Amino acid sequence: MIQSCPACHSGNVRYCHYGKRVGGTVGTIAGALSGATGVAKGAVQGARVGASLMRPAGPAASMSGAVLGAISGSLFGCVAGLKLGAVVDSELLSRYRCSDCGKHF
Repeated sequence: MIQSCPACHSGNVRYCHYGKRVGGTVGTIAGALSGATGVAKGAVQGARVGASLMRPAGPAASMSGAVLGAISGSLFGCVAGLKLGAVVDSELLSRYRCSDCGKHF
């Protein structure tokens, strides 16, 4: 169903994704930081697997495990943030913005 602006009755309205944008960004950053610092279980496991499989590489193996942990942490954080942001969009924030008059509703 196409919404119309309650103020100017224009049909030129857009769906706002403010919650998804902020949730995805915050989730990505938080997931990457927790994965890189070793707080996440995946980073620790990745460092262990990398160190055991690539013993000759030494510290590079641990670093590659931490990087893989950061990547996987940011991926999971982004997905969780997007889902939480979608709930915030639908329940708390104004969903639409009129492109003609700028009203949020």
